[in-house]
Amino acid sequence: MLGLFNLPGAAGNWQEIMTRWWSPNISVNFAGNADVERAVNEDVASYGTQIGWLNEVVMALATTMPVDGDPKAKSALEKIKEADKKITEIIKWRKGNAMTKAREALAELQKTDADGYRRLVRSLEHEPARPAS
Repeated sequence: MLGLFNLPGAAGNWQEIMTRWWSPNISVNFAGNADVERAVNEDVASYGTQIGWLNEVVMALATTMPVDGDPKAKSALEKIKEADKKITEIIKWRKGNAMTKAREALAELQKTDADGYRRLVRSLEHEPARPAS
């Protein structure tokens, strides 16, 4: 069973222990091939990125094909636009938060290990810049 493992007990008895309480467990039910889905998600684009692309296409098409005559389509488009604004805010906040955490960690490193801080800064100066993801 998913989320369970068995330990051998006396006389060949087995004790089932639920592992979900030890760490978060996310179960995704794939409609297709789970290995393909996992590879796409890890190597091509996350579901969020894929949905983002679709939302961009929908919003672009909506500018050339107005949906004012269809109340359901208009409502759905407004929901997509509102969700897009919220997602953009979250992404900006997360990036800013990551930068703040990095600055704080560097300041702490500089205070507690000045030599280590200098080595890290020098190593970063010599690394080629990585493209933003």
